[in-house]
Amino acid sequence: MSITRANFLKGAIFGGTAMALGHHFPALAQGKFKGTINYLTYESLPSTKKVIGTLIGELEAANPELKIKPLFTSPEAVRKQVSSMLQSGTSPDVVNLDIEDAVLYSAGGLLVPMNELAAKIPEAWRVKTAGNDYFIPNGVKMTYSWYRTDLFEKAGLEVPKTWDQFEAAAAKLTGNGQYGCVINSNANGDNPVSALYSYAMSNGVNFFDDAENLVFDQGENRTRLIETLDFLKRMSKYSPGATNFTWADVMNSYASGRIAMADYIGARFFSVVSQNNPEIAKVTKPFIQPYGRAPANRLSSEGYMIFKGTQNLDACKEVIRYLRDGQRYYDFLWSIPLHVLPVSKQDFLGPYQKDDYVKAHPDIVRVITDAWDGAKNPVFDFSGRKLSLARARIYTSTVYNKMLANVIQGNMPAATAVTQAASAARVLLKAA
Repeated sequence: MSITRANFLKGAIFGGTAMALGHHFPALAQGKFKGTINYLTYESLPSTKKVIGTLIGELEAANPELKIKPLFTSPEAVRKQVSSMLQSGTSPDVVNLDIEDAVLYSAGGLLVPMNELAAKIPEAWRVKTAGNDYFIPNGVKMTYSWYRTDLFEKAGLEVPKTWDQFEAAAAKLTGNGQYGCVINSNANGDNPVSALYSYAMSNGVNFFDDAENLVFDQGENRTRLIETLDFLKRMSKYSPGATNFTWADVMNSYASGRIAMADYIGARFFSVVSQNNPEIAKVTKPFIQPYGRAPANRLSSEGYMIFKGTQNLDACKEVIRYLRDGQRYYDFLWSIPLHVLPVSKQDFLGPYQKDDYVKAHPDIVRVITDAWDGAKNPVFDFSGRKLSLARARIYTSTVYNKMLANVIQGNMPAATAVTQAASAARVLLKAA
């Protein structure tokens, strides 16, 4: 599936990649590290488990007195699991989580600085507080959409670009047990707030300004957020009842054959659909998420953090070094094909393209490439350079979820839902 280690290490490709990823770390010290490390991650595809198992095996073979315990969980469960461990006094060691979580945990004084590992990480993905780095990104992913080519061809439909086209297509493809799309209104999960953020951004909504003032209930932002909520309410008529959907439910509902279109953050969607229903996967293609005013979508980053309380700090850092080094890093990325991507577009269009799976799916590569420049992370300012703790606090709360659920499930007027959400957000920010 991937290029060989020998070929990868030759020539300029490796030199450029090592600089882009961070830096090329020295060979693993033999027998230097001891003790036990818990490594918690929500990347749990069978292919990823295999790669991580191999890399851990290499580390343990070089250090017979070191034991690394991988703990595989789901995106929905990982935050609760970390919180439970912290409350019980058994903080995890190395955790693979999202940048929003790193912002909150570092602000709470719960993480260990990793300055030496972050020295050459792209500035846009550094969680830096008081001169210290607390997050080592292992990749990015962005929201886009998927559709059934067979259903579109049968209905004589073009791939939608705008909200109006999306709504018309969903209406035409709904009926007789079939749904045009999935609109998730779960009041707690990350999936609905991710979709809401992307759709709102494409309609010109700013939730905060660059001074960290909450502005989504003011002026044009309020008007456009109300428009976004009203749009999602209309679209929910063409969706199965998704009041309790998780990320997995979105994928499984599509794989059932009952759904014509679905949004997802990254291509894990396609991997899971391919495993669960290969025939549906054959007629599944990606497209840019439909927009209100201009294309825009959520960009996410996941990566490593080390929690205070670890009894084996040096070994934890070595685990991160090892997983982020050259070919091993690409083996990890390629085990989650076209889902978790290199942290820069340059690397995505460069060495990352050497993988056979990537070569075999130019349609996904094209959509990712086209979506990349319009993608933004919800915890950064408009220029994508300054982290905002206020943005992170509200994004990771249930404020946005409840706003969406109130409109879709509770039939609350969008204007009222926006007002209530803004009030709840200001209470949270004041209490922080």
